[in-house]
Order: sequence, then structure tokens, then C-alpha cells
Amino acid sequence: MRNFIIFLSLCFFVLFIIFIGIKRFPIADENGNEENKIASPVPTIPSIGRIEVLNGCGIPGAAGTVADFLREKRFDVKNIENAPSWNYPYTIVVSRTKDRSTAEQVCAVLNTDKLIILRTGEELYNVSVFIGSDFGELIK
Repeated sequence: MRNFIIFLSLCFFVLFIIFIGIKRFPIADENGNEENKIASPVPTIPSIGRIEVLNGCGIPGAAGTVADFLREKRFDVKNIENAPSWNYPYTIVVSRTKDRSTAEQVCAVLNTDKLIILRTGEELYNVSVFIGSDFGELIK
């Protein structure tokens, strides 16, 4: 009986929290009349993968430009850094996981066919993009 009372108390508490979380705001209809309606939740952009963008061409701001371009295309860019070296003549997309669908989508958006699969056991990112000196042609 004691467990049942605790269960009911928890259910009541959860319902109370949900009820408090619903806010009512005046929303105007097509005629301009304001009504109190439950506001719809803010739409979120679904993330596509966990992506890191690495500047491999040495041009300042290249990784940030490509990251912004990918974010506009609804990719979830988590990290922007410099690559270990700056001698990449072409942009390379690296799939870090078994599922390479995200890497293929990045290749399609960047209009490149330079996709390689490299698994190191660390699956912090699904895709790494090494920016080469051709990046200006890819984000048009």
C-alpha cells in the first residue's frame, strides 16, 4: 500500500510539472481576434550527424565558412579546428562510423566524390571534413 501511495504521488507530481510547463499565450487568428491558445512548441532543426570541420588549406576562416554552409543544410557541426597540416589540395570527407550515410550526404551537399572510410575506434564524430584549397568551388 505504501508503494502505491508513493507511485500515485509521483504520477501527480509529473502531471503537475507537465501542466505548469504548458503556457498559454494570446494568439491572433486570421481576423485579428486574440484567443488564449496553447502555444505550439518552438520547431527544432533535426540534426544530421556529428560533424567536425578541419581547415586543411591554410586560408583563414575556411573551416568556419564551410561549417556555416553545412549548418544551413541542417548538418550538426560540433567542432571547427585546424587540420594537422595545411597541404590538402582537395576537400576530403571522412566517414568515422560503420554507417556512412551521413558522410555520403555531406559529399552530396559539397558536390565532391572524395569520400574515404577511416575508423580509429573513437566515434566522437560521424564525419570529419578536411577542407582543401578547392573549398570555394564546393560551397557555391
